[in-house]
Amino acid sequence: MITRMVSGAARRRSGGYTLLEIALVVAIIVLIIGAAVPLTSGFTREQRLRDVVRELLVYAKTARSDAMTTGRAAEVVFAKNGFALRRPGEAEAGESFMMPRGMRYVLEPFGAEKAVRPDGQRWIFQPTGMCEPITVRIEEDEAWMQVTFDALTAGIADESYYIP
Repeated sequence: MITRMVSGAARRRSGGYTLLEIALVVAIIVLIIGAAVPLTSGFTREQRLRDVVRELLVYAKTARSDAMTTGRAAEVVFAKNGFALRRPGEAEAGESFMMPRGMRYVLEPFGAEKAVRPDGQRWIFQPTGMCEPITVRIEEDEAWMQVTFDALTAGIADESYYIP
């Protein structure tokens, strides 16, 4: 009968992982996490910009619906730090939305040569359901999202964005 002698190193190897193997796995995990963090920060910034656009879309659709059902004009009023909804028959705007910290926006009304900072501009919705088309650009640092609203539906007709 032939017996083989197994060295001590071979016996130890079969029971676990070496320090080099563990370090390699940890390095790979760190690389994956490091690559994922910038991707999620861009996604988070895009969601914050989309939240503002979504809120403005809700205000526009509400103003349009109110104007059509009451037969009286409704409007969205733009201010430096947000926007508000003035329903038909109200002397002052009621519901309002404040821009999140660090965000700003500009308006480009239909036919305007350039964008303007919001300061009391009114976006009027007629009882027919029509409104003036408007483009709104929301910015946060170097990221931005720009949407153009349709005159017939008050829905988003065009959208563009840059999220670094």
